[in-house]
Amino acid sequence: MVELRKRIDELDQRLRIADRNREIQAEADAARAKATAPVNSLLPTKDSAAPGSVAADTTGFTIKSGDGNFLLKIGADLQVDTRSYSGAGSGSFTDGMLLRRIRPTFSGTVYKYVDYFFRPDFGQGSTIIYDAYMQLNYFRHINLRVGKFKPPVGLERLQSDDDTSFVERGLPTLLVPSRDIGFQLGGDLLKRRVNYQVGVFNGVVDNSLSDAAVGSHHDYAGRVFLTPFAPNENFLSGLGIGIGATGGSVDGLGLPSYKTFGQNTFFSFASGVTEAGHRTRLAPQAYYYVGPFGVMVEDGLTEEGLQKGNVRRDIAFRAWETEFSYILTGEKKGFASPTPRHSFDPSNHGWGAVELAVRTGEFSADHSIFSYGFASPTATPRSAREWVGGVNWYLNRLVRISGDYGVTGFEGGLPGGSRIAERVLIFRFQLNFI
Repeated sequence: MVELRKRIDELDQRLRIADRNREIQAEADAARAKATAPVNSLLPTKDSAAPGSVAADTTGFTIKSGDGNFLLKIGADLQVDTRSYSGAGSGSFTDGMLLRRIRPTFSGTVYKYVDYFFRPDFGQGSTIIYDAYMQLNYFRHINLRVGKFKPPVGLERLQSDDDTSFVERGLPTLLVPSRDIGFQLGGDLLKRRVNYQVGVFNGVVDNSLSDAAVGSHHDYAGRVFLTPFAPNENFLSGLGIGIGATGGSVDGLGLPSYKTFGQNTFFSFASGVTEAGHRTRLAPQAYYYVGPFGVMVEDGLTEEGLQKGNVRRDIAFRAWETEFSYILTGEKKGFASPTPRHSFDPSNHGWGAVELAVRTGEFSADHSIFSYGFASPTATPRSAREWVGGVNWYLNRLVRISGDYGVTGFEGGLPGGSRIAERVLIFRFQLNFI
């Protein structure tokens, strides 16, 4: 019995020593953790936020924080064009290949509610900032956008150049701004049946952009677009109709340059003419998409002040277009580019999607522009009419090859006759990784 008690005492002593050693080790670990806290705090633990992630898909490369509050997306937009002119009037034009657009894109979110978008362009041998804005999205039916972006006017201008049915936009786009610096409020109402924007901008030349204000005046813009059947899946769900408008002073602005489908200037002003007074733009617009079929119509009316010497008058310009498209492979047509059912992969019987499209439109100026001496009837056409036909081959969601043939005819523009029609064939190879 004495021996047993002795053994129990020895075991109890050993347990006390082991417990004490564990306490000493725990104190040492705590001290080391405290000393290295600045380093360890950077490492994820069970109690810290989830780690971030990096991914790549058809929308670009994405870097995202674990809580989703911070996001960076990197994409690219590349377009390589070939232009070939034909016909009697082709001698003054140059055939060639060009980098039409080279646009890296950076977009994302900071602190959950603020989005940003930045896109420069290095195409055609120049460097231009096309988009640079941020947008507050906290409120459900209204967001605030600030920076440089597309003012809310023309329908086809608001459509991404990667999504248009033709390689170059139609004639009504000549009468609306490309990009401008300003503030805009907008959003969706009635379950996305009503989309609206109102904004204040510096004011720019028609179909142009600028990084600075030319005076203390402003342009005021607004647009309402209705898609009354959009929430429902029926033959009217692809119907949209709206109107955009701007108003403001043009004092100090440069004169616009109006170009054909082949990107050649066809309308020129007389020497000594300047912008002066007020400008009002009006842009009725609509589209309808059902299955593989689509139609878009747009009208543009601009009345702006011109001055030469002591003569100052408001001159009206008008342009309209109608375009039809049909996807032969059956994909659904919409305001954005289709996603092929089967991406290009011949070994697995995938050939992408094929679309046919046709467009016609007209541009004209008030005939009083000649009587007031703002333009010469022997150098500037009274009107231009275009016909364009095209084929789009979507190899996949990101790659598209297009071929368009356009004819632009003119009324007037030469002494005793009309300017010779422009005939151009344009091929485009496009990568839209955004």
